[in-house]
Amino acid sequence: MQDKVKVGMIGAGGWGENVLSAYDQNPFAELTAIADLNQERAEEMARRFHIPKVYTDYREMIRKEKLDIASIATPDFLHRQAACDCFEAGLNVFLEKPVATNMEDCEAIVDAARRSEKKFMTDYFMRFIPQFRDAKAAMEQGELGTIVQGYARIDDAVSVPTKMLKWSKDSSPIFFIMIHNIDVVRWIIGHEAVEVYAKQQKMKLASMGIDTPDSVQAFVTFDNGSTVLFDSNWILPRSYDGLNDQFVRLVGTEGTAYINLTYQGLQIYKPEFEGDFEHANRSTVYVNPMFHGRTAGCVQRSAEHFVDCVRNDLEPVITLEDAVEPTRIACAVKESLETGAPVKLRHDS
Repeated sequence: MQDKVKVGMIGAGGWGENVLSAYDQNPFAELTAIADLNQERAEEMARRFHIPKVYTDYREMIRKEKLDIASIATPDFLHRQAACDCFEAGLNVFLEKPVATNMEDCEAIVDAARRSEKKFMTDYFMRFIPQFRDAKAAMEQGELGTIVQGYARIDDAVSVPTKMLKWSKDSSPIFFIMIHNIDVVRWIIGHEAVEVYAKQQKMKLASMGIDTPDSVQAFVTFDNGSTVLFDSNWILPRSYDGLNDQFVRLVGTEGTAYINLTYQGLQIYKPEFEGDFEHANRSTVYVNPMFHGRTAGCVQRSAEHFVDCVRNDLEPVITLEDAVEPTRIACAVKESLETGAPVKLRHDS
């Protein structure tokens, strides 16, 4: 067992900041270095989290520093090269979702992980939310029976693709938000998808010069006959109660799981909200709530689990197969949008 593991952070953006907070409070993790193309932002995060070394090139960081974990939080479509380089350097890799935005990149990352024999975990942090954990337990205990059908919605406010992300045109609701529900529904049901048929709408964002779908709906059939409609948009108005909206219902032969993460008991309504990202909902109660300056949500639990796995030589609960299959479904959604036809899925990786 290692006393502490040394962590190098690749990506100092908004989500990287959340993950850095989780490592910072972990007594078994030592934030050793951070790399980002934006040196000013990297230095800001280094000051905040007391990280001694700052780099603008992650390759230089992984070459010079003696790291145990590379934690990657770059944009969705830029994961492959960094992840493969880190495995090549003999590092354990904690990678933000999605693994990739195409199957070629996904399989290259997973192949590199297998060759390296190092730990790899995709940060599907929704699995560390109590509501989803309890739904999985209910499924395993037979309380739901066989899932007949489901509906899984996750949406974002329009400020996300227009203000938060500079690269939204290079992603979509499929890979930025829908992938979360794809992962947890597949995990809860315990079966693989065999067919996907999807539709999209391009209106609002296209009118603003951003070439990405406003909304995507994907009808997914699993190998046990269950069907689930995945529904995502990222054009909710500024006046909506939350920055995001998430709801999952799974109807089984013996019971129904109903999970509402939009309203969790606290809304603070004001005459006006500040900036682009303040809303009535305080939805951080499950993502990264702060207690006396310490993070205590699913982001913290996910990163903590990976640190524990590296320290104690354990296998992460989110496996290589879990990296591949949600990505396969998401890529099939994209393919169905492009072809206008249902897509059959093969499971041969």
